[in-house]
Amino acid sequence: MKSSSRKEMMDRLDFFIGTWAIEVFHPELQPTPIAGETSFEWLDERYVIQRTKIDKAEFPSSMIICDWDDAKGQYVQHYFDSRGVTRLYEMSFQEGVWKLWRTEPNFSPLDFHQRFSGKMNAAGSLIESSWEQSADGIHWEHDFKLIFKKIVKSESLPD
Repeated sequence: MKSSSRKEMMDRLDFFIGTWAIEVFHPELQPTPIAGETSFEWLDERYVIQRTKIDKAEFPSSMIICDWDDAKGQYVQHYFDSRGVTRLYEMSFQEGVWKLWRTEPNFSPLDFHQRFSGKMNAAGSLIESSWEQSADGIHWEHDFKLIFKKIVKSESLPD
């Protein structure tokens, strides 16, 4: 199997570019969906930057930098939020399924394991996803659900 170049792998994330409305479903915090917005943009045609703002104090604003790790053969997400939390997530995107996971301490201690899975619709305009957490990495519990709806398509990478 031919290995993919970093540029080719990053180009595969171009569908994210633009602004997305977010709905967070977290029944423990609020019985109705919590509204927010996230935007994805290219930084120097090398990285994808994601900025998120959710209209509820319990959900921090965040900035994420997506990159491709040649050594691991997968994407990574560098996460920073308004609480001062910094984390490194592993990431994949294959056949319309976006996954994130954190199972090791990195920039912050590993108080709990996390994983995320999102399914994109065929039009590329909707992602239905959820976060799970685990104390031991074996027994997983639902944390909260997220729905992303694309509202503005931004400029993509040049061909």
